[in-house]
Amino acid sequence: MEAKPDFELTLLSFPMPRPTKKTRSRHRTHRKGRPRPRSYTPVCDALKQPFSFADTELAEGISRHGLVGLLARALSRKRRRDGEPLGNVLCALLTWPLLGPPSIHCLCAQLGQILQGRLSVLYDFLGREDICWRGLSSQVSRRLIQQNELGARRHRAFVVDDSVKPRAGRKVEGTSSHFDHTEGKTIRGHQVLQLGLASQQGFVPVEAQIVMSDVNAVVKPKDKPFKDQRSAAARDMRRSWEQNKHQIFRSMLQRALKAGLSAAYLVGDAWFGCKENIALALESELIGIFQMKRGKLAYRYQGKSYTAAQLYTKVQRRMRPKNRKARYKTAAITVNLNLATERKQPARWVAVRLVFSAPVRARQSDTWVVFLCTEPTLEEHTILQAYSLRWSIEVYFKEIKQHLGLWKEQSGRYQVAYASVHLAALRYLLLFEAMLRSGRLSYGEIRDRQSGQIVVLTYAALLWELFRALIEGALESLVRGLGRRVVRKVSAAIEQSVESFLTSALQMKPDQVQVQLEAEALGYL
Repeated sequence: MEAKPDFELTLLSFPMPRPTKKTRSRHRTHRKGRPRPRSYTPVCDALKQPFSFADTELAEGISRHGLVGLLARALSRKRRRDGEPLGNVLCALLTWPLLGPPSIHCLCAQLGQILQGRLSVLYDFLGREDICWRGLSSQVSRRLIQQNELGARRHRAFVVDDSVKPRAGRKVEGTSSHFDHTEGKTIRGHQVLQLGLASQQGFVPVEAQIVMSDVNAVVKPKDKPFKDQRSAAARDMRRSWEQNKHQIFRSMLQRALKAGLSAAYLVGDAWFGCKENIALALESELIGIFQMKRGKLAYRYQGKSYTAAQLYTKVQRRMRPKNRKARYKTAAITVNLNLATERKQPARWVAVRLVFSAPVRARQSDTWVVFLCTEPTLEEHTILQAYSLRWSIEVYFKEIKQHLGLWKEQSGRYQVAYASVHLAALRYLLLFEAMLRSGRLSYGEIRDRQSGQIVVLTYAALLWELFRALIEGALESLVRGLGRRVVRKVSAAIEQSVESFLTSALQMKPDQVQVQLEAEALGYL
């Protein structure tokens, strides 16, 4: 592992003079009309820049936060005095997915000079039941939020979502059958519920929990139980089995607020749009914005009771696009919703705002979505702008799955899967803070070749501009502020690589709407 350098290397960029004559290059050049596709995984993309080394960034983060000391306090059992130094083990566990090896086995073959026990050291450490990985990652997350400027509270949002990763094998503990809304079918694997804080600067994971369903659940075998039922891994598995997704989410949010984290909004997709979570947002003094289902949930409008589908037929005729190039048309109304979940409970009516959105040129008449906001005085564009922050958690899932080693340890034990979730979050947190401090973390940075000036869009601004381009077709409004050349580049990037991912993440594609309807019919949603 690389230590801190004794000197700082500063890169100076000077404008290069333009050649007077055009010469053909032997290397292939990309056409101006087809820019290179962007992955929009900013943390991992920042590591690809010159003089950025993953092991160095992680080592500095470990030293900055004193993670070795925090990990030592997270151990409930003492380690052997002649064991491998805790710092070496922690650094190896955090670094191995970023160095390129396909597995820990391949990495340990190259760590003979660092780890004396090689492979057995890492797997034995991952298999420990007493390490509170959940508390460790949450503590680092809170420190990062407190020590870095992440924007004003009115621009922050708590975002909740879940993600499923297929895991083969009947004996992989903690797996169960889940309905994957991205693929539209039931798959078997691990599911993680994630709560994070989205802000002007990016996404910060706050807390995560593995969730198990009642279908095909794989628990600890009777012949290989936990050594201590009071250990962190055993308590985490009981929590994933005994509590449902909404109960776990409520506990996560309450702990985050108790720890001093603040935001203005609480954002979730249709899988979290229910009365319990709407009431939770009001109790927590947050503005809840959820994509809602089309089920039998009744809203009161002008003294009568309507479902979301019936309300859509009423507002469908007055839905208008913002301009001629708009791809979506929207309309908003204020209705009342009874938050009582049982008939015996007294009625609890609250005023909410519904925003309907549908494609301008839809192949099917039922291709529409509806968003609910608990603050009825908010404008339509403010609601959509806040909801666009939900895309940040999709970017986070993409980064930890593809680049940061989520569930790649090749082990079927639950304690290893539990550790993997929070180790992936630690890798992201340390790299995110390092790139944020060094200024190498940029989301919408474009250099104008004529003036040489750099135009930077913040994370929230980039999400909103991309989302608004889909909703309103509003890229033309950026011409005056950013210039025609920059707008063309942003438009090309949207059409080539971002649009499909963004619409998929926001679940606004016609096929995804159809999947939601099928999930409602089957009882999954």
